[in-house]
Amino acid sequence: MSISRVRVEQMYRAGVDAVETITTDLGAAWDEPACGEWTAAGVTRHLLAVSRWYHGWLDRALEGVSHPPFAADELPAANAADLAALESMPGPDAATAFATSARHYLERVGPAWDLPFGYPYGTVTAGLHAGVAATEWHLHAWDLATAIGRSHEPDDPQGLFLAAGACLARTEGGLKGAVLARLVPLAARHDPWPSLLRRSGR
Repeated sequence: MSISRVRVEQMYRAGVDAVETITTDLGAAWDEPACGEWTAAGVTRHLLAVSRWYHGWLDRALEGVSHPPFAADELPAANAADLAALESMPGPDAATAFATSARHYLERVGPAWDLPFGYPYGTVTAGLHAGVAATEWHLHAWDLATAIGRSHEPDDPQGLFLAAGACLARTEGGLKGAVLARLVPLAARHDPWPSLLRRSGR
C-alpha cells in the first residue's frame, strides 16, 4: 500500500489552509468548546505545539536518530506541559504561528521524505509521518469548525485514510502490518471521513 508524495503534500497544505480559514472566522468564539476540554484557543495552541514537535523529530531524524522521541503513553503529559507553556498566547497568535510553522515543516520534510523517522508510536519514514500530520490538521480543523457551528470535510478524505493507514501499517510491521496494508484500501472506500472522525474519538 502506498500513497504518492504529491497527494500527501496536497492534503497537508489543504489542512493548514483549512485551520487558517476557520480560525479567521472564529470571531468571539475562541473560548467555545472545540475538542474535549479544549477551547478553540486551546486547539490552536495544541496545533502549534504539535508542529514544533514535528520540527524537533525531524531534527533528530536528520541527525540519524530514528527511535521514538518518547513513548506513546507519555503523549498526554507532553501535551499538558506544552499547553501550559503556551497558556498565555492568544488563540489568534497561536493560529498564525501554527500556520507558519506547519508550512515551514513541509518545506523541510520534502528532501527527507524517505528518511527513517521516530515518533511516539514507532519508526516510519518522514513521508509516511507527513500523512499523519495532514490527517491531524484536518481533524483539528473539524474541531475548530464545531466551535462556530460549522463542519469541515476535506477534499480528499480517502487519501487521508490511506495516508494514516499506511503509516499505521508500517508502524505495526510483521504480519499485523501486512494485514493492515491489505485492509486499509478496502476500508478507505466506505465513508472514510466519518470513519476517521470515529477512530479519533470525535
